[in-house]
Amino acid sequence: MNQNVISCLSKGLVFLFMTLLLSPLATIKLDAQFFPFYGKNRVKYDKFDWHIYTTDHFEIYYYPELEEHLDRVAGYAESAYQQISADLQHELAFVVPLVIFKTHSEFEQQNIIPGASPEGVGAFAEPQRDRIVLPLDEPPDGLYRLITHELTHIFMFDIVPRSLIRRSVPLWVDEGIADYMAGVWRPLDLMQVRDVAVSDSVPSMTDFQGYGGFANARVVYNLGHAVFEFIEAEWGQAGVRQFLFGLRRMSIGGGGDSVYEEALDVDADGFDDRFRRYLNERFEAFREKERPLDYGRNLAPDLISQYPVVYNIESAPSGEVIAAVALNRKDQEFDIVLLSAHTGEIIDNLTSGFDQSLGFEYIPLPGQRFNTVSWISWSPQGDRVAYFVRKGKYKSLVIQNVLTKNVERRIDLDMVDEPESPDFSPDGTAVVFSALSSGIGDIFELDLRTEEVTNLTNDEFADYAPLYSHDGSVVLHLARVSGNNKYFSINLSDGTRTQLTFGTHDDAGGQLIDNDTLVFSSTAIDPAQPVSPDVARDGEIFNIWTLGLETGELRQYTDTSTGNVNPIVITGDEDEPGTRVAFITYYEGEYGLHSIAHEEPLYEAQTGDFGSPGPIIDFQAPLAHTLIRDNTRQKGAFENMFLEGRPPLNLGVTSNGDVLGGTSISFTDVLGDQQFGLSAYSIQQYRTYSGSYINLSGRMQYAVQGFSQEQFFYGFVPGTFFDPSLAFLSRDDAIAIRSTRGGSFFSIYPIDRFRRVELSVGLFDTKEKFDNPALAEQSEQFQQQQFGTSIFRSGRYLPLGLALIQETTVFREYGPLSGSTFRLSYEFAPPGGDAFLSRQTIDIDARKYWRISENGVLALRGRGFKSWGDFPDFTFFGGNSDMRGYDYLEFLGHKAFFGNAELRFPVIEAMATPIGILGGVRGAFFFNFGVAGFEGQPLAAWSFEPGIFRGVESIRFNPDLQNYQEVFGDPTAVEGFRLVNARASYGISLSTLALGFPVHFDWAWRSLFNKAWEDVYFAQVGGSEGFRRVKFSLWIGYDF
Repeated sequence: MNQNVISCLSKGLVFLFMTLLLSPLATIKLDAQFFPFYGKNRVKYDKFDWHIYTTDHFEIYYYPELEEHLDRVAGYAESAYQQISADLQHELAFVVPLVIFKTHSEFEQQNIIPGASPEGVGAFAEPQRDRIVLPLDEPPDGLYRLITHELTHIFMFDIVPRSLIRRSVPLWVDEGIADYMAGVWRPLDLMQVRDVAVSDSVPSMTDFQGYGGFANARVVYNLGHAVFEFIEAEWGQAGVRQFLFGLRRMSIGGGGDSVYEEALDVDADGFDDRFRRYLNERFEAFREKERPLDYGRNLAPDLISQYPVVYNIESAPSGEVIAAVALNRKDQEFDIVLLSAHTGEIIDNLTSGFDQSLGFEYIPLPGQRFNTVSWISWSPQGDRVAYFVRKGKYKSLVIQNVLTKNVERRIDLDMVDEPESPDFSPDGTAVVFSALSSGIGDIFELDLRTEEVTNLTNDEFADYAPLYSHDGSVVLHLARVSGNNKYFSINLSDGTRTQLTFGTHDDAGGQLIDNDTLVFSSTAIDPAQPVSPDVARDGEIFNIWTLGLETGELRQYTDTSTGNVNPIVITGDEDEPGTRVAFITYYEGEYGLHSIAHEEPLYEAQTGDFGSPGPIIDFQAPLAHTLIRDNTRQKGAFENMFLEGRPPLNLGVTSNGDVLGGTSISFTDVLGDQQFGLSAYSIQQYRTYSGSYINLSGRMQYAVQGFSQEQFFYGFVPGTFFDPSLAFLSRDDAIAIRSTRGGSFFSIYPIDRFRRVELSVGLFDTKEKFDNPALAEQSEQFQQQQFGTSIFRSGRYLPLGLALIQETTVFREYGPLSGSTFRLSYEFAPPGGDAFLSRQTIDIDARKYWRISENGVLALRGRGFKSWGDFPDFTFFGGNSDMRGYDYLEFLGHKAFFGNAELRFPVIEAMATPIGILGGVRGAFFFNFGVAGFEGQPLAAWSFEPGIFRGVESIRFNPDLQNYQEVFGDPTAVEGFRLVNARASYGISLSTLALGFPVHFDWAWRSLFNKAWEDVYFAQVGGSEGFRRVKFSLWIGYDF
């Protein structure tokens, strides 16, 4: 995978993780105003003991569990280097770091680019330090091709340096050349290119950007692969090189406007026409083959339904119901739905709601095999289904009742890696499945009574897709031998293994029609039909076949132009009686579900027509490698530190119009485990600087930080901070500054993906004062006279902190959609005589999100804060999404609470503007309530008590006393409910994403819920009418 695809996302994730680590250390709260989420955890389950093995062109980073694979990986890497270097006539002037992991679940724990290795990403290469990162969970030939693919990216980063380019390199170029150099078409990839050709949907590649609107992300890889084969066919390998180096000149300057004219002497339109003609001619022989419409009705849900794509199917023992893995458009997750085998009608969704509510993270993909193997199995009684889910590092087998939808069992399989393709035994007491053991695929049997797991194959080949015979005496499975996937059988009584299919084609998963007949997918071609080499090359098409287990008789039932996979057995209805075979189809970029009668085949053959038993040859790379022990060393903790990428720029705007800016730089080791960082933030003229060391090598992650910080807040609290006669001052006149310098230690321990514990200890020196010197002097005198002490704090303190965080929120690009957030923190600064300030602080933040329809959300939030002791801490809030309708940081106190209720909904999904397509417009109805106060002072949020009150109508200067005095109005009787110290607001908000930033437009009405009281309290600003006047705010940041 090209790092460019994930660079924007991953840089954001790195900065967010840095912020998560650093913010609590220095109590930096500015970022929370603009990204007010705590985030889920990346759990590093393993602490790897990294070693380095050096070859001519690579530094291979590995841990001892991988040592048995080291010579093989080194041979693959050096072979790939020699091939690419020779084909491109280009040498790298540096050694390539190659970081390897045993399995994908361990690969997901990498810190090189956090978030860059989710399920479905097999590997990646990145351009900043030219690193390749990959797991070893592919068969030998697949692993060699994967290394070749990623190493090609490194060559491309060197040929077209990404730090110098003026124009971005199209994704199809980067991924296409990588697949082209790998040199192999997998059947599912070739299927997509063939589909584009026979459906006459070849795009203009010279204008092709990103994924080009194709729903399947692999299409861009495969079209790019085809383009480079076209260039080789028309201009030879020299043409490929000319194109790449022409792209280099054009991208960094010095070339013409068109790489096609400069390198290939053809204009862009001519290139597109010739490529389109090349594809049409190449796949002309397949145009008259079968298409899904030839198989009758499509049983898959409609494309505009909630389940637009069905990827995998399994039939119930009755043959009348199909369990299907489908994409849920609403939840954007895989679900298991039940379909009628006769009509395709959706009967039920077994995994409705978000997966995390069912106790697991997601339903995983079966690696590169995708839908050519089964994902689900039915129990023999037809009342339960079994499938694998991801929970933590390992995967678990879920057994779910289809009638009650209850998950009856979830069996953790931590003794194997990446299990897939479960199949119930005929008596329902066991499940057979495939999984990795020491990085090699084997077949395992799980005894459901004891939960013991037995390895049935334990060989050096990649075994997968097992299924029991009807009598349970034999397990059939696929194994990748001599470069192809073939069927084998295992006699469970004596362990005898027998190869069942032969030839240089690939077989895929299937199901037994009866105890002697296997229906499966295969790329086999009728051996009796003459086929040209070109057609044979492009004819790796999965079709539906059957195999007689006793006779070896093969029968072909479909002859499609694209591909048919995942066959199952269903029963017909009155219109189509008898046994039928259903399967997944693909045409015009869409998956379908069709069926055919199990009657007369198109062709018949014998397994012997394709070959016979013989020696099984494992894949061998062109260059063998002998391990040199002297080239191995243990990696030093701080070895090879370097500057990590370009510093990110973060921007925000408060509802008061204050601009927040910030950036950070980090130095890291090759693995991303050790990081040194520098960061700088500013809001108005107040700046924060910090330097940190972060250790991410283990599950317990920790950081040490030193910082210098200036925070501002509005100390406009007449009668508390300064004399009430100065209430005529503006908020900007009462800006207060908190200057803090010090250092801290902070650690995170993730309990799981959703919960973590945070610990911190620090030594801080702080000083608080008004920015205005005259007001600072007056406030100090007033506070000493009024309270006998200063509310502002100056001195040292040694805080010890503990926080528990839970984040189950499901996010979309516009913010939270469902789930909840909870954070409870306690901080204690012990007394130390005159040397240290003492205080205790509790801070609670709880949020809940209920999804309404597809993209509507009811969002609730409550936050409480209390600090006490000799020198209690402050909290401040207001504006943005904390308290819409009020000034930014308007509320201040030692104790505080605010709550929010918002109904958020889509208004426009997306919109075209003169500057391009902008994110959709969303609306929200909101209500806010908040109150804050100080220790030792009365705090009444509301009151029902009647009373007589006089409001301050103005402030005037008394020349005799040389001071300002309040002018009170007439006494006014106030009755009924009213807010006293609390405030509330309600209103409507519109928001959109502009240039990647969420922009909000708020119209708010403030209220104390009693007009008479408002007339008294806000007499200076026109009473209730002035206070309730609509207030418009524009701010940049995320909703809570």
